[in-house]
Amino acid sequence: MFSLLGVELCFSLFLFFWVFMMCFMLIYLCMNNICFLFSWELFNCMSSSVSFDLLFDWMSCSFSGLVCFISGCVMIFSMSYMSGDVNSYRFTLMVMLFVLSMNFLIFIPSLISLLLGWDGLGLVSFCLVIYYQNNKSLAAGMLTALMNRVGDCFILGSISILMILGHWNMMCFWEFMGFELANFFIMIAGMTKSAQIPFSSWLPAAMAAPTPVSALVHSSTLVTAGVYLFIRFFNYLVVYYWFNIFMVYISIMTTIMSGVCALYEYDMKKIIALSTLSQLGVMMMSLGLGMPLVALFHLYTHAMFKALLFMCGGNIIHCFSGKQDMRQIGNVSKLLPITCLFLNIANMALCGMPFLAGFYSKDLIIEGLIMGNMNLFTLLLGLFGVCLTVLYSGRFSLLIIWGEESSDVYSNVSDSDMKMVFPMSMLVLGAMFGGWVFQSLFSLFSMNIFLPMSMKLIIPFLIIMSLFIMLGFWGSGLNVNILSVMSYINSGMWFMSSFICYPLLSGIKSFSNSSLKVVDMGWFEVLGGQGVFSLNKLSFMVLENWLVVVFNSYMFIFVIFIMFL
Repeated sequence: MFSLLGVELCFSLFLFFWVFMMCFMLIYLCMNNICFLFSWELFNCMSSSVSFDLLFDWMSCSFSGLVCFISGCVMIFSMSYMSGDVNSYRFTLMVMLFVLSMNFLIFIPSLISLLLGWDGLGLVSFCLVIYYQNNKSLAAGMLTALMNRVGDCFILGSISILMILGHWNMMCFWEFMGFELANFFIMIAGMTKSAQIPFSSWLPAAMAAPTPVSALVHSSTLVTAGVYLFIRFFNYLVVYYWFNIFMVYISIMTTIMSGVCALYEYDMKKIIALSTLSQLGVMMMSLGLGMPLVALFHLYTHAMFKALLFMCGGNIIHCFSGKQDMRQIGNVSKLLPITCLFLNIANMALCGMPFLAGFYSKDLIIEGLIMGNMNLFTLLLGLFGVCLTVLYSGRFSLLIIWGEESSDVYSNVSDSDMKMVFPMSMLVLGAMFGGWVFQSLFSLFSMNIFLPMSMKLIIPFLIIMSLFIMLGFWGSGLNVNILSVMSYINSGMWFMSSFICYPLLSGIKSFSNSSLKVVDMGWFEVLGGQGVFSLNKLSFMVLENWLVVVFNSYMFIFVIFIMFL
């Protein structure tokens, strides 16, 4: 049997082999302008055909290759990060099951078969969040699972409505009476999985999972499932006039909320999680502006530098004995120079610095917002979200890399572990050149952007201005907690957990408890198993008494008859 090191290495090699296969498949499909649809009919009931479908087109092959590339890097990173854990073998198997569920979601175009990947992501993510088996992890895992259950219920509702069509293949839908309601259900499901307002509170809570899982979840798997579902259903959703306006405002609110809350955080992993939430809002903004391919472009570039950002943060946490509070970590540039270099590149790509990966996609989305038919207030809010990204990213880098040195002594901290440096080196190439490569491959966008030079330079001007503001914060000790009330509000994500999650979950819990008492332990017991048992018991007791009486009567008659004879 393979050792743990051999199992993780074999899985990573298999994932990289799958990446090469998807690259060749992508080239073949693009050069011939074709796609393949494989369909296996499972059963046919009342003119409704339930089938298991697989769709191989340029979008699914490219996304699967990206997911498996990042997963392979995470596997190599885990060989060092999880080396001291006694349950590392179980962790490796759960990560591979997580990647398999994401690939099911990518390749399956049938909505009813899509549950195999959709529910698989939710269940395996719950197992990974509670991996460390403590009360805090259990609370975060329950919040993650129950909030995602909301989206699962809406998916099931859309499946039940689409039964009218007789099939669930998303490539062959047409309009009918309840199709708008089905699309609304799909939109709510995508919002819950991608943690848009008001379903945002579970995303920072999922940071209870190990850091390699966070690198995988926040880059290309769980949180991007909702965006990918929107891209697949975009042609059906964009028909309705309310979709674009609704998605633009929801995405801008999510971007601003996550950016402001990140300025008040000191937990390293939570800041990176809030930056993921901010970029998910930017992707949703692109969908609201009618640019699904640009949203997919930003999803690809974001996956590269966000996985790199989590790996750099995980390496710092690993080297500093599990510390995540940035106030206890400082001046890391002297101890981990390579990690700090990669961290700076990832942060600059996140901010949209020119000629890095994030610049190519983020610049297109902001230019689409400037050129769109939105009002001035919406435009200013979108640009404010861009400034917030630079502010919290600069604060993160300044506190970690050039902040005050930690009081503890770390003499053995270095960048000598190649199992951590090698995957980060592969991802840094994607963070630097991924935008240019993807733009060369996917150059057909859904709209042409024409802007004068003055408006074209707004975005670089805002980035530079935000950097100067950040340097001003650095001069004041990076203390943005000016008011304790504002700090309290923003540290709790605008009380979203208190107002949205806990009341909803407590209401469901009380309703379930009442149903248990009234239905399962009430009249259902009387009419169900216990009632049938009591009725049978009473019937048999009555029959037994009657049988005794009848037997005694027959015996008395028999004795009298014998006496006469």
